[in-house]
Amino acid sequence: MILLVIWLSLLTLCAGRPLYSLPGKEPHTVKLPLQTSRPYNIAHRGSNGEIPEETAASYLRAIEEGTDFIETDILSSKDGVLICFHDVILDETTNVATHKEFADREKTYEVQGFNVTGFFPFDFTLKELIRTKQRYAFRDQQYNDSPKVLLIDDITMPTQDTNQTYAEITSDAYFNYIKQYVVGIGPWKDTIVPVNNNYMLAPTDLVKRAHAHNLQVHPYTYRNEHEFIHFNFSQDPYKEYDY
Repeated sequence: MILLVIWLSLLTLCAGRPLYSLPGKEPHTVKLPLQTSRPYNIAHRGSNGEIPEETAASYLRAIEEGTDFIETDILSSKDGVLICFHDVILDETTNVATHKEFADREKTYEVQGFNVTGFFPFDFTLKELIRTKQRYAFRDQQYNDSPKVLLIDDITMPTQDTNQTYAEITSDAYFNYIKQYVVGIGPWKDTIVPVNNNYMLAPTDLVKRAHAHNLQVHPYTYRNEHEFIHFNFSQDPYKEYDY
C-alpha cells in the first residue's frame, strides 16, 4: 500500500512531464540525444541537503524543486529486496547505532580493496532495516526518523559491473566504446578540476576529451553549503555554478 501511494504521488507530480519508455525496452540502435540549451539539474540522492537522502520525501522534494533527473544508488537487503541506498554501510545515514539489539551485526568486509567496518545492508532483512537520518550534523535534523528507504521492485533491466580503474574508464578507448550506448558521463567534479588544500588547480582534459567523443558531462556534487565550497569561490555557491 505504501509503495502504491508513493508511486501515485510521483506520477501526479510528474504528470506534466513527457514519459519515455525504459532504455532496456528500446532497440539497441536507438540513442536519443539530450538537450544542450541549459545545464541539467540532477538531484543526487534526492534533495538530501534538506531531507535525509534516498527517501521518498527527499525524492518528492527534489521533484517539487524542479529537478530534471533523480540519481539514486541500489543495494540489496539480506532477503534480496532492492533498496535505494548510497553507502555500503548503514552507519552514517540511519539510526542503527541506537539499536542495541543489532550490535552483533557490526562486521568487517573487504570493499574495493579496503577493509570497511560497520553495519551492512545485506546483513539486515527488509523488515529490520533502520529508519534514516541526516548525514551531517549541520543540516536540518527535523526530518530524521524518516520512513525506511524507498523500495525498488520489479527490476528487469540488466546492469554491467566493472572492476576497472578510474584511468581505464576515463580513457579515450573506453569513451569510444561507451559512446555507442550512453549520452554522457558523470564524474566527480574534483576529477575535472583537481583540488589541493581546498584550492583548485589547473583543469584536466577530461571534459574536452569526453566532448570529443560526443559525450556530455554532468559532474557531481554541487552543494550550497560552505563546508563543501572551495576557497576560490569565497563561500559563494553561485560562483561555483557559474564556473
